Amino acid sequence: MKALSSVFSWQRGLVVGALLIATLLVGFALRGASVRSSAPPSTVPGSPGQSGAPATAAASEVPTPPAGPMLPTAARTSAAGTVVVQGAWGGAPGQFGRRRDPESNPEAPMAVAAGPAGQLAVVDQVNRRILRYKNGKLSGTVDLGGDTVQDLTLTRDGRLLVLDRLADGNVQSYGPDGKLLDTLSLGGKGVTDNGGVTGLFTDDDGIYVERDHESVVRIADASGRADPARPELLGRPSRDGRLLLAAAIGDRSTGDVVVRAVDRSTGLPAWEQAIRLGAPIVHIVALDSDRRGMIYLAVDVGHEAPTPPYALVDEKLVIARLGGGGAPRGVLETPPLPAADESFRPVTVDDDGTVFVMAGGDNGLTVTRYVFP
Repeated sequence: MKALSSVFSWQRGLVVGALLIATLLVGFALRGASVRSSAPPSTVPGSPGQSGAPATAAASEVPTPPAGPMLPTAARTSAAGTVVVQGAWGGAPGQFGRRRDPESNPEAPMAVAAGPAGQLAVVDQVNRRILRYKNGKLSGTVDLGGDTVQDLTLTRDGRLLVLDRLADGNVQSYGPDGKLLDTLSLGGKGVTDNGGVTGLFTDDDGIYVERDHESVVRIADASGRADPARPELLGRPSRDGRLLLAAAIGDRSTGDVVVRAVDRSTGLPAWEQAIRLGAPIVHIVALDSDRRGMIYLAVDVGHEAPTPPYALVDEKLVIARLGGGGAPRGVLETPPLPAADESFRPVTVDDDGTVFVMAGGDNGLTVTRYVFP
């Protein structure tokens, strides 16, 4: 596969921070009925925003260096995947809650997160709980006080961190035994509107929240102790601790996306990679990484039919993997995410680079594992 790199002019280093903040795109795009556009085909559907969170930054397009040729077809793998978690709709152990309200978007589990050593966790907020899995088997349940948790992440020491931006306005920390350990307030320096928080992250250095799909605020150290300074970062921290990551749509109609990285230790630009997916972009679903330094970009692509109701056709989820310097290291093509239910983080990556995709269907919910060849 040929790298589609654009030359990163180091003279632009002084302005890269502002550009990254302006164009950071979140992967936890709310997946709801608004994804399907009723507009004429000249209007490509924008990136849908989470409930209460503006989608402006996620939907924006910025000038980017010209993209190279489309990623070669030979470099793409149509992946079937392996279902590792499966459960019917309902409230029994191992089942998942689903809510259909005529006055709001249908709601199902909001997020899935992968942790070390084969751990997975699913936010089953309709049933007010987190379901934890170990190597695909249900290993525990964490009871929640309400149904407004939307995101979660797993720490390397076994803690579970969950984001409630709508009701409690905090990050809750649960121990491996499922007991509540502590809470961290979202409001404070760097976060003036709890509803504008669009993601939760953790690494070996701290706990972070993303604000309005733009900057990332460190709210605590890795142990969970609140950070009064609450510094802002120029992108999402990579799992290996080396980079700060951002992605932007360059040209929605041709499927051009640019991923940019800043060296975390120096604050200087590290690399910039332009990718042409070859199909119109619906929205960016995920920007993630593994502990080996690989970067993963998941994008929902498809064409609008030329006649009403302008339904999406040929839709699929494209997952591109980038290696050192942003060089492409493979592309997976998977079935598209369903549009019926809202979700916050439907795609996650574990430490080893295995990709997990959460999707609801008529009969229940599945989490499917995909491995790059």
